[in-house]
Amino acid sequence: MTSAEKECSLKDHRVCTLRSAAVSDAAAIIDFLRISNTETYFMLRYPEEITLTEDEEIGILKNWEDSSNKLFLMALIDGEIAGTCGIAPIAEYLKTKHRGHFGISVKQKYWGLGIGSLLIREILSFAKEHGFDQIELGVYADNLRAQKLYERFGFMEWGRLPNAYKLKDGSYRDEINMILNL
Repeated sequence: MTSAEKECSLKDHRVCTLRSAAVSDAAAIIDFLRISNTETYFMLRYPEEITLTEDEEIGILKNWEDSSNKLFLMALIDGEIAGTCGIAPIAEYLKTKHRGHFGISVKQKYWGLGIGSLLIREILSFAKEHGFDQIELGVYADNLRAQKLYERFGFMEWGRLPNAYKLKDGSYRDEINMILNL
């Protein structure tokens, strides 16, 4: 699904544009993924695992665009992707379509400016308007900054998956599962 473009003011008074990702953004999104996955291990993949071609990304974006119950948003500052956020049903079955899976990423140089909060507000508004009853996410147990952000929006921990992530150095990280009932 697509949403209308919206301009917002950040904590540093710069303008941030929120808009749906379009197929024309495919190459820029792949670059964003590689950068954001380089900056922190809190992402699901390592940068070298971002192997999507531009055509593959176009297919993914087209799927999001054509869906009535998925939204993939970008936050742009001066035309650069500063962050992305998406929500989609856990599954398209009658028994589970009320559950939304949520993910977000912000480039490190834009941390602390309120971009995450802007993206989450938009996603939650979309979720309420499109029949989601609960939003679910997973977060690294040692990503306290993200956990605090989610808690500010009412997300609560409901479980933990021990050793959910194994890093290159051989260490493990637990995943905290969080939920927000709308």
